[in-house]
Amino acid sequence: MKKVLAVAALAVGASAMFGATQAQAAERWTCNVFTGPKHYVNKGLKPWGKEVAKVTNGEVKINFLPANAAPPPKQLNGIVAGTFDCAFIFHAFTAKQAAGPGFGILPFLNSGSAVQGGIAYWRAWNDNFGDKKEFDKLGVKVLSMFQFGGVHFFTAKDKPINSIADMKSQKMWALAGTSSKTMKAAGVNHVSGPAARLGEFTQTKVVQGIAGITRGGIVNFAGVQFPKHGTFTTQSMMMPSFAWMVSKKKWESLNGDQKKAIAAISGEELARNIGKASDDFEEVAKDKLAKAGIKEHRASAAFEAELEKAAKPQYDAWFKRAQSMGVDGKKVVEQYKKFVASGS
Repeated sequence: MKKVLAVAALAVGASAMFGATQAQAAERWTCNVFTGPKHYVNKGLKPWGKEVAKVTNGEVKINFLPANAAPPPKQLNGIVAGTFDCAFIFHAFTAKQAAGPGFGILPFLNSGSAVQGGIAYWRAWNDNFGDKKEFDKLGVKVLSMFQFGGVHFFTAKDKPINSIADMKSQKMWALAGTSSKTMKAAGVNHVSGPAARLGEFTQTKVVQGIAGITRGGIVNFAGVQFPKHGTFTTQSMMMPSFAWMVSKKKWESLNGDQKKAIAAISGEELARNIGKASDDFEEVAKDKLAKAGIKEHRASAAFEAELEKAAKPQYDAWFKRAQSMGVDGKKVVEQYKKFVASGS
């Protein structure tokens, strides 16, 4: 009898140890959100993190850092260095390493809706560049592509921006990438950088005008006390476009079922959820700017023509890069437009 009890005890102990080992074996991803924990992007990312744990039966768990651990342009570097496992990055900061995502930030190619734009962006990128493995070569796996609402012009001066000359008459800040390139081509002297650092220039009044920021960006980064006027073109100068990435080593450590489950809740679904959070916040920000007395204006046809002329070289350059990869860039752009028009 004692022998039987001893064997049973060993079995129970072994079972407990096995259960503990299984619990300890859960894969853990530490994720960085450079915009901070209060930014609306978290409304898409945090639920995604919980869903990852759910669809993998707790085998993969997501932990979000409480504060940003790397400058906005260094998110990819942070993953490769092992500072964190997953993050998102603005594609102006991957332009040298990866050509494929570039169509998402081409000037005046926008949907108006971050939901429709993000879904179309993921589909068009995945269809045409998903198998090119540009990011895999860099040490990361792209889980989703998404977009925020389109960017606009704002000024602290008494007169709204409505021409290239207006921008040349004041100290300007431009969002890095598309907006900055367009300003440079138009001959507008400016400083540029990520939206998250805009407040450094507006709060100290280093600049008077902004080229390339969403209403939400004014609320989150510039401050509603900064501008007096906002100018909106028929099509936004750029849709801020991003990739949600995870370490390739972390991804490759998963089994096939885990990869399939996570992929199913990423991609288009994550693009839709983050896009909705962006669209919703733009409406909130619009109300806040209106209450702050900021006047909104439609850009003149002449101003839009000036901007489009300055922006054209960016299309030519991206089409050439896409062609070097065996991709017809013009067809990608048209495909993106069709996906947007489908109203997904």
